[in-house]
Amino acid sequence: MRILIILSFILLPALVLQAQDTTRRGLRAKKTDTEQTREEVAAPAHTDTLVTPKPHTLDISGYDKPLRSRRETFFASNNCDMQVSAMTFTITYTDRSARQLHKRSEHIDVAIPAGETRQVSFKSWDSQFAFYYIKSPVPERARQATPYEVKISVDTLFFNR
Repeated sequence: MRILIILSFILLPALVLQAQDTTRRGLRAKKTDTEQTREEVAAPAHTDTLVTPKPHTLDISGYDKPLRSRRETFFASNNCDMQVSAMTFTITYTDRSARQLHKRSEHIDVAIPAGETRQVSFKSWDSQFAFYYIKSPVPERARQATPYEVKISVDTLFFNR
């Protein structure tokens, strides 16, 4: 009996300490935002920024947001000689009495070549589907909905060189 106890004290730790391979094959670590390749560090940025652009540098038209829509859209026309790569704009929402309902600024990455127009789409501010743009088609059940108007001003343009 004594020999069994001694053997168990000798063999038991050896069995417990046996290494197990728990490594999964084929896994790769993701690059973090701070890790960059030599090419990314060496390459200079080819963008330029225009804060408070002159009127008609980028024209906004054709805004739309129907009552039950989750998205707002408009058209942006690039009237300059460089490609726009992104834009920051402010939208002010007012009711028919010109009272402000909401105001927000958005930054959107959008490629608009020189002299061309692109549709811009972004998430709507109206999460409860209670508002519709005054020039959108009026749904039959719009008695409970509130029409609104918008004023969009372009704050910053980002260009590709």
